[in-house]
Amino acid sequence: MSKTDQEILRRRLKERRLFLNMTYQDLAEKTGMSKSSIQRYETGGIKNIPYDKIFALSEALEVSTEYFTNLTKDYTGESAYEIKVVKKEDRSQHLNHIKEFEERAIRYITPNLISQGYNIERHSHGSVGDIVATKGKEIWHIDFLYTRDVSKYPTGMGMGRQQLLLRFGRLAVYDKPITKYSIVMERRELAEQFLRLKPIHLDIEASIIILRGTDFGELHF
Repeated sequence: MSKTDQEILRRRLKERRLFLNMTYQDLAEKTGMSKSSIQRYETGGIKNIPYDKIFALSEALEVSTEYFTNLTKDYTGESAYEIKVVKKEDRSQHLNHIKEFEERAIRYITPNLISQGYNIERHSHGSVGDIVATKGKEIWHIDFLYTRDVSKYPTGMGMGRQQLLLRFGRLAVYDKPITKYSIVMERRELAEQFLRLKPIHLDIEASIIILRGTDFGELHF
């Protein structure tokens, strides 16, 4: 990567982080990276960002991976709807919504899994699965995916589609044992659209878990 491209990438990373009003610590928590690593990515202390880190950064910053890989494209006018949504909603409020959703997911799903004999581990953001449930030879990774309500807009899935594809991409290169992968959501209308994007080349069971108040259901790809 040329010095010019490195500078563009660093600038895009910083501008998007600041646009979402995220601190280094906020981004570190969402990606599972260290605060110092993110600072060095922005300042050039680390020259090249590994592709798996680009996946995590793209997901956390709600952009496509091309935002960081297609450095010749002008994204100034891209994703107008997504930008409007972020502007309308206070940034800290949005982060609170994500936190509340994840806390609800843990509160309602974890006891059920434990009652079925699973051992539960919490994982940091950026890994494959926010929680991992194991029982015998079963290794079930469960990811949380908070989505805004985009049902009134023509974009349909909004950035949710990109978030789903990012997760499948990260799953495809995951190098540790896993027998099942699930994504937790609360909007069934989006989940039903996601089910059309079947990960046919991933040789593991995959599903979407829908939160329904204090209960939940499971839809399989």
